[in-house]
Amino acid sequence: MKSNSILKIVFLVFVVLFVLGSAFVAFVYHQMKNYPVIKVNNIPISRQEYKDRLNFMKTQYAVLYNIDFTTTDGQKLLGKVKEETIKDLARWKILQEEAKKRGISVSNQEVEQRLKEIEKEFPSTLQFEMALAQYGLDRNTFKEELKKNLLYRKLMDEIGKDEKVSEDEIKKYYNENIKLFEHPKEYKVHLILVKDEKKANQIYNDLVSNKITFTEAAKKYSEDTTTKDKGGELGFITEGTLPEEVEKVTIKLPINQISKPIKTKDGYYITKVSEIKEAYTTPYFQAKAEIEEKLLTDKRGKVMNKWLEDQLNKAKIEKDFSDKDIWMRIWRKLIEIQQLFYRKEAKTPLPKTDE
Repeated sequence: MKSNSILKIVFLVFVVLFVLGSAFVAFVYHQMKNYPVIKVNNIPISRQEYKDRLNFMKTQYAVLYNIDFTTTDGQKLLGKVKEETIKDLARWKILQEEAKKRGISVSNQEVEQRLKEIEKEFPSTLQFEMALAQYGLDRNTFKEELKKNLLYRKLMDEIGKDEKVSEDEIKKYYNENIKLFEHPKEYKVHLILVKDEKKANQIYNDLVSNKITFTEAAKKYSEDTTTKDKGGELGFITEGTLPEEVEKVTIKLPINQISKPIKTKDGYYITKVSEIKEAYTTPYFQAKAEIEEKLLTDKRGKVMNKWLEDQLNKAKIEKDFSDKDIWMRIWRKLIEIQQLFYRKEAKTPLPKTDE
């Protein structure tokens, strides 16, 4: 009995020590993450906030400029990226503080609404998320960037509210950029694509003899994944969109007349045009509001950028990535102890104070 009691006590002591040890590790990790490594006009920026933004900036550089930060050249550029990250965070803190002073805010509802508007520009949610991934973004990160953009725009409109655009400026822009308001002829095209010539001829015969509709045939036989589920509808296109041999035939078709199979390297196309929009130029009176908004945004943008850079130049930015941070020092020591139990090749580098 005595032996069992001692074992129970030892077990309880072990459990208590384990819980206290885990709590201590969690506490140190929390303190280390939230330690202010940057201050902008005495506004603290935690190590975690800096680290998240640095990772975001590195991803953008990698995607847009094909930079590999594991290479020698990439490491040389890393210092510049870190400095740009600090400036980027400083700008954001300055914007946030100014927005608070002026009572400007962005609601989650506004962010969601803008997100929906952008997502609608893509054929599907999957393609939207694939586009985000190409730029190293996910939905949540993109929403954060949208929120910043919306706040920036509201503050820009407030700071640049005294800017005006004259009638002469609008007319000048219209005349100098008339090509922007020219709309080429458009054709609403429907197509079916199959690889086999015999099959293409059979589909064509069934279409002209009204045994099957174009929509039904496209859904049943077409091998074009973009238009198949939409019954072959490609939508309105301009010249230069379709393969040359297909376009040459298609744009000459009378409305709703079905083309004979057109041979291409991808297979055989059967096409028709259901509607044509003639070329036109948007008249000045219709383009005026759009031009005015653009010119006003450009002017306010210049005012805003100058204001922000002036604020950044005046800002007191303090950085401290030294080992004076007691929590980072303890955290690194804990990792060193942990790594005593790892194989040498499995050990990871100790965390850096500025990453």
